[in-house]
Amino acid sequence: MSVIIQQFGERGILLSWQQKIDEKTSKKVHFYNQRIKDQLSDFIIETVTTYCSLMVLIKQSQNYHFVNIVKMEIEKIVLETPKFETIESKFWKIPVCYDLSLGQDLQSLSQQKNLTIDDIIKLHCEPVYTVSFIGFLPGFPYLQGLNQKLITPRLSTPRLSVAKGSVAIGGSQTGIYPQQSPGGWHIIGRTPLEFFNTKKSTPCILQPMDSIQFYPISLEEFKDVR
Repeated sequence: MSVIIQQFGERGILLSWQQKIDEKTSKKVHFYNQRIKDQLSDFIIETVTTYCSLMVLIKQSQNYHFVNIVKMEIEKIVLETPKFETIESKFWKIPVCYDLSLGQDLQSLSQQKNLTIDDIIKLHCEPVYTVSFIGFLPGFPYLQGLNQKLITPRLSTPRLSVAKGSVAIGGSQTGIYPQQSPGGWHIIGRTPLEFFNTKKSTPCILQPMDSIQFYPISLEEFKDVR
């Protein structure tokens, strides 16, 4: 197996893959996450995914012996399905306004990377990104696929407030702030779309393994959509 499965605490079972960010590993994480939830739903409270690991939390009423039984069942699931199948996902085209009034770090990023602002926008819009997982904030998508030329360390001092809809770069990732919050990523633009709404049947619009591609819009178009 290319995955390590071990008990984690009293009620946790941790599945760990190679510690790297790539689409193949993310697909494995989410494929087995769904298989485990489908087959062992009576015994687990929830699962938590990251780029390269999956945590399975067992119901509190179960004892240590039962946790070990569930661990063996998970090992069986992984062994019986060595080839993961295609995961159902959606493709999204996301409008972003890269105006300097909304992308307050564009200028400094341009100087730091020795790229024009137009270059940054082009490089940011070219890739098709994959939603690796949702975290940090409800609805915040961690997107992999960022062009290497745009990889940038996070801010040394996080901002106390980042506007809702801000599109940002942090390390080798890009993401969207679904609501106003503190944040330490470089803000390069803003989308007028809403990505998390508790009034909807599915509050989080984006789901792990969805694909995203950004496209630029003007400040006037941004205001019209809002």
